[in-house]
Amino acid sequence: MRKPELSVADTLRVAYEAKALAELADADAVTGAGPGTWDGPVVGAHIAFLTAHPDTAGSILGARTTEAVAKAAGAMGAADAVFVLVTRPTADYAPEAAARRVRMALEAVDAPAVIALDSEGAEDLARAFGLDGLPTGADLRVFGRSLGSVGDFAASLDDAAAKSRAWSTMKKVAAGAGIKAKTREP
Repeated sequence: MRKPELSVADTLRVAYEAKALAELADADAVTGAGPGTWDGPVVGAHIAFLTAHPDTAGSILGARTTEAVAKAAGAMGAADAVFVLVTRPTADYAPEAAARRVRMALEAVDAPAVIALDSEGAEDLARAFGLDGLPTGADLRVFGRSLGSVGDFAASLDDAAAKSRAWSTMKKVAAGAGIKAKTREP
């Protein structure tokens, strides 16, 4: 029996996925990052969320933060197109190496919107793109990407006003990348 032939689109997707996975492996090698320091589709990601440190329970984001990020992504119509990256995956943090890894990883997955979920992640994102900083609430267009920072997203979940500001920033960053929110608030 003959194997079914792949369409041109399927062939391209397989090739792009292999390329992105190889680039992510190269990025991880820069800092010695191990498995579990990124998650999500490597092809077709619309939004990349960054956090400096993994959750203490061993996952990238804590359960509440994961749920809130998923709701926000869903409200922006990107529920299945979210990439999440730990910017400081090892104990021996080296700022330039971390920035290089962040830039390489974001180039690999090519998400047009990138949102830092904490201040250290924002520092690493800024450094990765040669910026002096990325203040909370910022929405900058850099090298074809819309970059932003929501401050301490996990803490904002317990403060209605801070949560609203974080959602507003997420919508601005996503809109800068051509992603329109489908609901007012997740």
